[in-house]
Amino acid sequence: MIPEQFFADLLAREPGRPLVTYYDEATGERSELSATSLANWVAKTHQLLVTELGLGAGDGALIALPAHWISVAPLLAVLTAGLRFVDEPASAEVAFVEPATLDAALGVPDVYAVAPEAARVGFGASVPAGAEDYVTAVRPQADAWAGVRFGAGPGDPCLDGRTRAEVADWARERAVELGFSAGARVLSTRAWSGPADWVDALLAPLSVGGSLVYIRNCADAEVLERRASQERATARLA
Repeated sequence: MIPEQFFADLLAREPGRPLVTYYDEATGERSELSATSLANWVAKTHQLLVTELGLGAGDGALIALPAHWISVAPLLAVLTAGLRFVDEPASAEVAFVEPATLDAALGVPDVYAVAPEAARVGFGASVPAGAEDYVTAVRPQADAWAGVRFGAGPGDPCLDGRTRAEVADWARERAVELGFSAGARVLSTRAWSGPADWVDALLAPLSVGGSLVYIRNCADAEVLERRASQERATARLA
């Protein structure tokens, strides 16, 4: 098993199911992506990496993104393209950043920035120096999931020094440890700071066919309880 297969299996079973629901309590944003909608974003990013940049198994990707719905597509696309996640710019062929983390990608050949406050439309004319607008870069790419071909196998390098098979096992183990049952709807307020957070907040839920509710900028317990009830959350990740 490879971790990208978790998403592919869920997409095949329930393409119209809400998969990522995102709240920003500071701005009032609520965004929801079905498995199919997310697959379109993943496919576009996959084609950017594979077709336009010519990257594949063993090439390095540096991810310095916030916990946000727009960040899920690059993470999954890096997996489907067969790239390995790295934490040093010298080891990366491509990087995905936000303005606050742009310095983490200094020297990386291809850097794409997301705009968390305007995720669907990107930066417009205000793209950070040293990066390309992620939305502008993926917009012209093909969005058909049928065009996605996994670029690596179970023994290829993936994340945190582990192979893809080991990362898949790690995700399933964490799902058990975190109490994620089959089809879990996981509400998370956890920031993303690296591999362990990506596994707990994204891959572990996907490994049980679950879905994700991300809540940003909220320290109010009553609001969190209300969101958990509204979204029928069955598990929490803080």
